[in-house]
Amino acid sequence: MERKIVQKPNKFEVGQITFCNGGCTMQLPTFYKVVKRTEKTVWLIELESQLVEHDGYGQVGHKIPVDIQKGAVFYRRVKNWKNSCNEFQEFVYQRDWGIIEPWDGLAKYYNCLD
Repeated sequence: MERKIVQKPNKFEVGQITFCNGGCTMQLPTFYKVVKRTEKTVWLIELESQLVEHDGYGQVGHKIPVDIQKGAVFYRRVKNWKNSCNEFQEFVYQRDWGIIEPWDGLAKYYNCLD
């Protein structure tokens, strides 16, 4: 079996899927799609997601996005930080939820047990 190395994107682009791993004691990944982009601002819309593997009850598993829009378009200011490779990583902050960043294409851990 060949192992693939996934290169995580570090900039927002129109049409790209992004995610936020929200939740305090739970892991509740939320996915978004980039609708519009300027130098300092990104417009996003939330996407539906689905469990691709779970514990049999749908409480713990992994989620991926489904290209079905949910809610209204919103915008946020783009910010940067340096990641572990000393490269700039773009992100936006979703108040009371967490950091939204470009999605790496991997299923994200989901856990709704409090």
